[in-house]
Amino acid sequence: MQPVEYAQYTFAIAIIVVVSQTLSSGFNRIYIVGYERFNLKESLLSFLGCQLLGIVFLVLITLPFRGKYDGVYWMIAGLVTATCLSEFSKTAYQQELRFINYSIVEIFRSAFLFILTLIIISCAGYELKAWMVLAAQMFAMLLSFFLTMANRLELRPMLRVSAAGRLALKIIAGKYKYLFGYYFLLTLFSQSDIFMLRTLADDNTLATYGSAFRYYNLILLSLGAVHAVLLPTIQRVENIQELNDIIKMVNKLLLIFVPVVLGGAWASQWIIPWIDHGKYPNAILVFRILSISAILSFAFSPHVNLILRFEEFKFLLLLVCVSLFLDIIFNVILIPRLGAAGAAISNLIAFGFLNGAIFWRSLKQRKIFMGCSQGAS
Repeated sequence: MQPVEYAQYTFAIAIIVVVSQTLSSGFNRIYIVGYERFNLKESLLSFLGCQLLGIVFLVLITLPFRGKYDGVYWMIAGLVTATCLSEFSKTAYQQELRFINYSIVEIFRSAFLFILTLIIISCAGYELKAWMVLAAQMFAMLLSFFLTMANRLELRPMLRVSAAGRLALKIIAGKYKYLFGYYFLLTLFSQSDIFMLRTLADDNTLATYGSAFRYYNLILLSLGAVHAVLLPTIQRVENIQELNDIIKMVNKLLLIFVPVVLGGAWASQWIIPWIDHGKYPNAILVFRILSISAILSFAFSPHVNLILRFEEFKFLLLLVCVSLFLDIIFNVILIPRLGAAGAAISNLIAFGFLNGAIFWRSLKQRKIFMGCSQGAS
C-alpha cells in the first residue's frame, strides 16, 4: 500500500477494534465470568443477539457521518459484525475449555485471509487499497464463523429482540456494567495512540506507527492465547495450590517470551526494512519501544484474570480511566516532539502503569484466596 492508504487502513482498523472489541470483549468476558450467574447455557444465541443489536444501533447513529470515513464506512460496519461473530464462536469453545476447536476457528480465519489476500495482491499489485484488505478480512471471518458454528446456529432465537433485550437489561442492572465499561475503555486505550497520531501528526507518521503496531500486535497474539486459557481456568480453580501452579506456568512462559521478543527487537533492523522496502525507517525504533511494553504486559496482565474471578470490576474501570488519561497526556506532550516514537513511549508508560497496578492488586487477591482455601480445608 501507499502510505496514505496504509494510514487509512490503520485508522479504520483502530475504529473496528474499538467497536468490535467493546462488544465482543465486554459481552464475551461476561459470558465466561457470569456464565452461571446469568444461566447462559440456555441463552447462547440470545447473548449473540445482544451484540448484533448493539451493532445495528451503532450503525444507525453513525450513518449520517459515513462520509467522514474515506469511503470505507460499510467495510468498517461489515468487519465489525464479522469480528463479533468470529470472536463469539471462539468464546463458546473457550468457556467449554475446548481449546482445539477454539484454535480451529482462528486457523480457518487465518487460512482464508491468507488465500484472499494473495488473490487481491495478484490482481491489484501496488495499487492495493485499504477497502480491499478490509473486505478480505470480513469474508475470512464470516467463512470461519459459519464453518465452525453452523451446527449450533438457529436464526430465530438469535434475532429475537425481546429475549436479547431482557438479557442485556439483566446484565447492565448489576455490577457487570462496570466490566463492560472496563473493556470499552481498555479497547479504546489500546488504540488511543493511533487516534492521537491521527489528530496530532501527518499520514506518514501514522503509517510509520501503524507499521510497527502490526508487528507489536503479532507479539501480543501469544499474550491473547495465555488470556484465552487463563480466564475460564481461573474461574474453576478451587484452592491456592491450583492457582500457584497456574502462576508458575505463566512464569515459565515468560522465560521463553522475553528472549524471543528481545531477539525480534534486535533483528527488526533487518526484518522490517525487508518487509516494507525501507518505506518506514522509524518503525524500527517504534517497534523496539513497543516490544518492551509487550514484555511488561506479558509479565503482569495475566493476573487480571484473578481480579475478574473476584469481580472487582469497579477497581478495573477506575484503573483503566486513570491509565487512559495518562496515555492522552503523554501523547499530547511527546507526539509533537518525537512523532511515532513519542506515541510508543506513551504506550509503554501508560500500559506499564496499568499492568503494574493489576499485578499489585492481584497479590492482595491471592492472600484472600489463600485464606479462603485454608478456611475451607
